[in-house]
Amino acid sequence: MNRKKRQYNKPNFPKVTLHKLDWLEWISIGLCIWFWFYPHPYKIAFGLVLSLPIIGLILNGLSRPNLASLVSISNQKDDDKYDLADFIEFPGLVILVRVLIDYEFESFYSILKVGTIGFILLLLILGATHKLVDKANPNKSLIYLTVIGNIAIYSYAATYGINCVFDNSEPKVYQAKVIDKSISKGRRHTTYYLRVEPWGDHRDAENISVATSQYNETAIGQTVSIDYKEGLLNIPWYHIE
Repeated sequence: MNRKKRQYNKPNFPKVTLHKLDWLEWISIGLCIWFWFYPHPYKIAFGLVLSLPIIGLILNGLSRPNLASLVSISNQKDDDKYDLADFIEFPGLVILVRVLIDYEFESFYSILKVGTIGFILLLLILGATHKLVDKANPNKSLIYLTVIGNIAIYSYAATYGINCVFDNSEPKVYQAKVIDKSISKGRRHTTYYLRVEPWGDHRDAENISVATSQYNETAIGQTVSIDYKEGLLNIPWYHIE
């Protein structure tokens, strides 16, 4: 007697495609390490890191794949692990931290306003090069959150960086006395601050980050010059000469 085996049809969810641009991811990691630890020449290093997400989105989207192709998902011990393409994730985070260390901004609202325009433009590029995530994909919400969230970080950080790095306006120079010095140590980076007395429209004493050499060469009680600039995108910023 022949017994027929019952066949059970398992749900066939779309597989998440692993990152196709491995070579670009390695380049992204290398350039980000360069810009993080030794950003010289600054404009060139910044420009290269800045271009990575746009180049990656365009190259990855040549065949207009599903948006899920930007995120690899693996299941380890019943726990999903998400990994966004490095050419999107790393540049945004590195640019954000680097420019916040190197430049002091005058108004957060100005960054928010101009950065939102950049964010919308990136979303348009994303929409033009990639299809939406399939409705049947059980990880749809997290994929959207991961991709769009990191693009938002990159957009606002890149906007502020472009505003400062490529600003060739004439600075207004203010003199201020150094009243204290401090060091902030993080897990991966140490930031050096000079605390200066009130200057210009700044009515309170404030800490301004400086390079290690500048920190060591400047004594408490010494007068420093603060360059105040309008910014390429009209976001005022300043730094100690």
